[in-house]
Amino acid sequence: MSMTTTAATIFGAVRIQSLEPTSPELAMVRHPVAAHIYAVEGNQVAGMVAVSPAYDDEEQGDMFLGKETVRALIPTRFSVFFGQSASTRPLPGGMPVRHSPILTVGGAEVLSPCLTLARGGDTTDFRVTVRTGDWTSRPAPALVTASTHEVIRAVLAVHEADTARVSAADRAYAQYRTPARRTSAQSDLRAARRLRDQLQARISRLETYLNATEFEHSRPRP
Repeated sequence: MSMTTTAATIFGAVRIQSLEPTSPELAMVRHPVAAHIYAVEGNQVAGMVAVSPAYDDEEQGDMFLGKETVRALIPTRFSVFFGQSASTRPLPGGMPVRHSPILTVGGAEVLSPCLTLARGGDTTDFRVTVRTGDWTSRPAPALVTASTHEVIRAVLAVHEADTARVSAADRAYAQYRTPARRTSAQSDLRAARRLRDQLQARISRLETYLNATEFEHSRPRP
């Protein structure tokens, strides 16, 4: 059953409707696994926003040992999807194209590709662009950016308030992603073991050289 919540923003009230997966509005909307989609409507705001779980993986390492992905065990962030950078024109033959959730603010279609945000954190520090054509965009005006930030903040507040929905999405997302993440981790482990063997061989060669030359080095010079 779809639920509608009215949220207050500095630009006026925004109606946020939780859409069921079988909703007709979603027939041609592409979205990631375990995502929940919200229809939003307000002062010069209309469209959809998708929210799905995301892992907070970290990149570590240095130029000598290489990069390492430190994988999180559970999702602790949200991926937020809105805007379509690719073409939405029908395919040859008139077949419609599935597209990402589209959100318009101030009459402009806004985008923020690859957006992930902390849960319960600040949502006003991400870049917003305006779609100008297929695969092209430009920075959004300040007012459009601020309004977009407010809309996303409101959507995430509604989404996070339903803790059962968030937990269910986390489980579904982890179940889907874990096999591929394990395969990637196993590949990294093999690479790390090869590096360990190479380092151990280097250590052995250095120790052998130092041991072999220790007597000559310690013997007093005439």
